[in-house]
Amino acid sequence: MRDHSTHVSGSRHEVVDALLSEWHFAREAETVPVAQACGRVSAQQVVSTNQLPNWPTSKMDAVAVHFDDFAGGMPNTSAWVRGADWQFCNTGVAMPKGFDTAIRIEAAEVSADEESIKLNYVPQCRGESVTQVGAVLQPGDVLVEVGQVITPVTCSVLSMGGHTQVSVVKKPVVMFIPTGNELIDVTDAVPVGKNIDSNSALICAKLEQWGARPVRHPLIPDDPDQILAALRAGTAQADIVVINAGSSKGSDDFTCEILEREGRVLFHEVNQGPGRHCSFSVLDGKPVIGISGPPVGAEFTSDLFIKPFVDVYLGANTAYPPTVRARMLDSASGHSRPMTMVRRVAVRRTRDDAFVARAVALDDRPALRFADNANGLVFLGPNSRGWEPGDMVEVELRWPYTLPPYVD
Repeated sequence: MRDHSTHVSGSRHEVVDALLSEWHFAREAETVPVAQACGRVSAQQVVSTNQLPNWPTSKMDAVAVHFDDFAGGMPNTSAWVRGADWQFCNTGVAMPKGFDTAIRIEAAEVSADEESIKLNYVPQCRGESVTQVGAVLQPGDVLVEVGQVITPVTCSVLSMGGHTQVSVVKKPVVMFIPTGNELIDVTDAVPVGKNIDSNSALICAKLEQWGARPVRHPLIPDDPDQILAALRAGTAQADIVVINAGSSKGSDDFTCEILEREGRVLFHEVNQGPGRHCSFSVLDGKPVIGISGPPVGAEFTSDLFIKPFVDVYLGANTAYPPTVRARMLDSASGHSRPMTMVRRVAVRRTRDDAFVARAVALDDRPALRFADNANGLVFLGPNSRGWEPGDMVEVELRWPYTLPPYVD
């Protein structure tokens, strides 16, 4: 039996902070078309090269007039000539030359031949209902700041400012290495004693959502030589390496031993469950994160221990999600373990801007399916008593950190 007495355990924040402090990454940038930039992170400040509008434009479908014609109140328009005294002007269209004010079309009665007009409104100031030159955008106006996530609105603003391309942070490459003698790739017929590698689909899909570029290494058995080769391939090709399973204390768990020999293991495990057997190491200057194998644990521990590194690479200000105080609607039993236990909960906002939550059970098959019902996590400390209905509990929101509709 191998000796695990020297294994180091740490809290969630201890392990993430320690590994982040050891990781000296070189963030890169790339240029992409604005139309393909949504969701990406700006790598530089971008300013406008355009002045908009570059000619006064009407704010609405209207008629253009001369404000001075209204100095004495409503003028007699019976002799007005279209093009000289008035003219049509539509929303966003350049005002006819020489006209300085617009009156909404609903306040005008136009003859059938569209040559005569009667007005029912007197403008209150010169330039009313007109967007003046440069009112929307001036050269040098900041369109995007460094580190800003580009949204559809940002894409519109960049286009207005004269940009067809934008510099964005290059997506961090994350290699995911699935391991296990018992695992096979997806198939309809599962041999007796084997199991499907579903974590590759799970983690790689999460990485895509978080803004990373996942690279899935071929499935490898619990063989030290093949594990080391995969880890070396990961540090050569990727910014972050994630190895799934093999970090526990079983007879076929070699990951920590290999990393102790070839790199540095900062923590062999985390003092929480599920997902206690996650490891945190540095190999060839790259972070190597070992995620526990069972899918129910891998689903949320990947959020806790992989996403922070993607976020920091992309320029996030913090590695930790927001929290809210929620009133619990149900009860949950505690535990007597000297560690933190994590419970999934569904949290909602009430109409008085408070928060309520209840536990999400994963008892039905397939258990992982119901994890999508949980948008929050509650961390129950050592020897916790759990909670009772009405207790106020701190809930950590899960990405994308949005709450569903209000509840009564």
